[in-house]
Formats: sequence, structure tokens, C-alpha cells
Amino acid sequence: MISFILLFRSLWRILKILFKQEEQKAVILAVVFILVIGTVFYHNIEGMAYLDALYFAVMTLATVGYGDFIPHTALGKVFTIVYVLIGVGILTALIANFNRALIEYHKEKRGTANTKVETEK
Repeated sequence: MISFILLFRSLWRILKILFKQEEQKAVILAVVFILVIGTVFYHNIEGMAYLDALYFAVMTLATVGYGDFIPHTALGKVFTIVYVLIGVGILTALIANFNRALIEYHKEKRGTANTKVETEK
């Protein structure tokens, strides 16, 4: 349980670093925007429930594609092709920025550890 709490504490610090970056705010907004577009499209055109549409949009962009939901209309299939091509790039940017924040977090953590060692000497 303690390790779980420490993990969330570290994740919280990484997210704080992440949201200091202006670029990251734009990428997160783009991810939310593309998920909303996908959810609304699949709900209106494919007739999926909102939760199913969101689930399908996330699984599509994450390139998981379980196959339990598929677009049935020609418009839905064309939209999904374009949606994947655009959305995967946006999610890749999100993951790259998260990785950058993770690296910065570890640099800060090492810098703090080195400062403590020097202070003790």
C-alpha cells in the first residue's frame, strides 16, 4: 500500500511538471478535442451510445482495436481512417511530452539527492 501511495505521489509531481509546459496544455486540449469529435461522430453517425462511442474512440486512437465495435457505414469507415491518422500523431505527442516530464522529474530527483549528499558532507 505504501508503494502505491509513493507511486501516486511521484505521478502527481510528474503531472505538475507536465502542466508547466505550454506545449503540453495545447496537446492535452487537442487530445480532449479529438476524443469529443470522435465520440460525437460515432454517436450520431454510427448510432453508438455515448460511452460506447468514447470507448471506441479511445481504443481506435490507442491502436488497440479490440474489434467489439466497428463502424458500419461507409462514412464511418472513412472518418475512422482519417481519425486514426490524425489522432495517433496527437497521442504520440502526448506520450513524448509525458516522457520529457518524466526525464525532468528524475533529473530533479537526482539533483535533490546530490544536494542532500553534499550537505551531509
